[in-house]
Formats: sequence, C-alpha cells, structure tokens
Amino acid sequence: MPEDFVHINGGEFTMGSPEGEVGRAEAQELYYQNLGLDYSETQHQVKVSDFAMSKYAVTVAEFRRFVEATGYQTDAEQEGFSVVYLGNNEGGFQDGVNWRHGIRGLLRPSSEDNHPVVHVSWNDAVAYCEWMSKQTGKKFRLPTEAEREYACRAGTTTPFNTGENLTTDQANVDGNYPYNNNPKGVNRENTVPVKSFAPNALGLYNMHGNVAEWCSDWFGERYYDECKASGTVTNPAGPSTGFDRVLSGGSWNRPAIFCRTALRNSFAHDYRNAYIGFRLVFVP
Repeated sequence: MPEDFVHINGGEFTMGSPEGEVGRAEAQELYYQNLGLDYSETQHQVKVSDFAMSKYAVTVAEFRRFVEATGYQTDAEQEGFSVVYLGNNEGGFQDGVNWRHGIRGLLRPSSEDNHPVVHVSWNDAVAYCEWMSKQTGKKFRLPTEAEREYACRAGTTTPFNTGENLTTDQANVDGNYPYNNNPKGVNRENTVPVKSFAPNALGLYNMHGNVAEWCSDWFGERYYDECKASGTVTNPAGPSTGFDRVLSGGSWNRPAIFCRTALRNSFAHDYRNAYIGFRLVFVP
C-alpha cells in the first residue's frame, strides 16, 4: 500500500440523494436548470470493488515534484491564464496564473506547500496519475464518480459524512450560507492544509469542501436514471462519451448545500480555476 493511502473494502451502496434532501432542488435549479441542462441525483444501487484512495488531495509540493521531474506544462501554462477569486463570491480570468499561484492569482508562499494544488485541469490530473504510475510501476488513476461517493459516504446515508449538517468546524466551506438554516460559520476565503479537520470514518480528509476534485468519468446529466433502470450496477465508469468531466466534493467558496456527498458538478477537461484540485486512487 502506498504511503498516505487507505484500503477501502468494496461493497454495495445507494448512490445519489433522496428527493427531499435539503440542497438537491437548489442544485437542480442553480447549477443546471439556469444553464438549460438536465440534472439528476436519482438514487440507485451500485457495487464497487476494493480500491485504495489517497487520504488527501494532491498538494502544491507534490505537484511541484511532478513538474520538476518531467518539465510538464499545465493547460493554464500553455494557454496563459486561469480563473481566480476576485472577492465577493466572484471570479475572473487572469493572465499568467497557473498551479504555482493561489486563489487570488498571487504566487503561493512556501507555507502553502501543504495546501491542495489548484488551477489544474482534468488533463493535468491525468498526467500526474500517469507519471505516478510510471515512477512506481503501480497503477494510479482518478477515482470514478461512484468510488468517490462511496469513499466520501464511508457508510453514511446522510447529506454529509458528518451527518445532517456540515459546519465550518468540520470542513472548509462558505459559512455565510449555512445548511438548512443552521447558524452561520466562517468564510476563510482560501484553501487550508490538506490534513485539516477530522477525517471521515475511512480516514479520508476533506471529502467535503476545500477543493472540488476531478473524477475520471464523463458527466452524464441523466446517467443515474440509466443506472437505476439497469438495476444494481457494478463499478460504473460513467457514459462512454461526453463534453465535461465530473467534479465532486464542493470547495472552500461554496455553501454546504453544494458540498453534499451526492452533489454533482462538471467542467470541460481543460478547465481550471481557484477551487479545483484532485486526489488519487491506487488499484492493487
């Protein structure tokens, strides 16, 4: 087992969210209906095989080692820009920003080497996985959407692996918009070190908030409905084609309703910004 990975026993679970879960309707409306897209968190049965997952998202220091070893240029470097945080929940394009920079486009100090790397695309995350596999002779990859939800849940059926609420004492989310009319928390307006807060029952850190994480799948708007119609699905890997890749977990700049275990998001494979990172799966 690689260092800082945990073995996860496979099993069957209910993927998605119940219709009445707080935040589900908001996700359908705000994330997708306003964009003219369809969206589904339809509950369905899934079986996953054993796998291992990194305890935390890939850090700035870890990504630096990859770049220094390979000379790799990220999509942000090749195209000359990324999306940064401007304050007041607004973002914008900024030239010259890449993985070396923080959420506001400033070069990251060494004190943030243990923060999750951001401004990395799905392409960049896959390149990192391929490098790790080549370096070690072992198979590393991004998690599937099903694996990540299974690992995040850690046996729970509630909106969060923390139960019916997610506070800013439990995760790095925007506490100005608390879940289900709970008390407000803090808004840190930055990432935090990858081992912040208590891990879930499997020993995984920040499966809610901090940075949204790339999954391997193409995003399918009604893919969950297709899975449900097929009965129990084993190791689903998403649609065979698509336009966007799946993101999961929510981030530091999102309210808790958008950090729920079942929440689905997606962007193009070359997209990058100040709140997207990734973690790895190891296949024994």
